[in-house]
Amino acid sequence: MAKKDDNLKRLRELAASLGREPDISGSAADIAQRVAELEEELANMDDTDIRDKSAHPENALTGYENEVISAQPETVIQNMDDLVTVVALVTLHTDALHATRDEPLAFVPPGMAFRVSAGVAAGMTERGLARMQ
Repeated sequence: MAKKDDNLKRLRELAASLGREPDISGSAADIAQRVAELEEELANMDDTDIRDKSAHPENALTGYENEVISAQPETVIQNMDDLVTVVALVTLHTDALHATRDEPLAFVPPGMAFRVSAGVAAGMTERGLARMQ
C-alpha cells in the first residue's frame, strides 16, 4: 500500500506541474500507469514549454475548455446585426459565423476571429475562452 501512496503523491506533483487536476481513482497499477504517462509527457516537454505557461497565461489551461455553453433563448440570433466579433483564445466547438463571411463554423482555432451573439460572447470572455475584437 505504501507504493500506491507514493505513486499518488507523485501523481499529484506531476499533475500540478502540468496544471491539471489528477485522477486518483483506480488500483495501484492504474495509478502507476498514470504516473508513468505524466512523467513521459513532462520528459517530452522542454523547459521553454513550461516557462511559456507561466510567462504567457494565454497558453495555460483555464479549466473551462470542455464546458458546454448552450445558447439561452435570449441569446439565440434573431438578427445578423446582433452579432459581435470575438477572437478565440483556445480551440472552441461552438455555433458561430466566420468574422468576414457568413459561413457557419463548428470549430474555431485559437487566434481566429468569429461572430456570435453578444450574450454568448460575454460568457466566452468571462471564462477566458475568447476576447472581444
